[in-house]
Amino acid sequence: MKEGGIMKTATRKDIIDLGFSQYYADKSFKECKRLLVNKGYSFYRNSKIKRIPISIVEEVLHISWEE
Repeated sequence: MKEGGIMKTATRKDIIDLGFSQYYADKSFKECKRLLVNKGYSFYRNSKIKRIPISIVEEVLHISWEE
């Protein structure tokens, strides 16, 4: 998840840019945040958080994120 101390993150727009619809991106983003909260990262409950770790996106969408 981290490279050189920097965590790679994604936004809803990044998910859309992968080819997913706005609806699916929103739904997936909410699911990612819910999983993060369940894993103990309660600050992801905040609706103002617009970036999430790419690793959780990969887990939810069953994809491999390559730049």
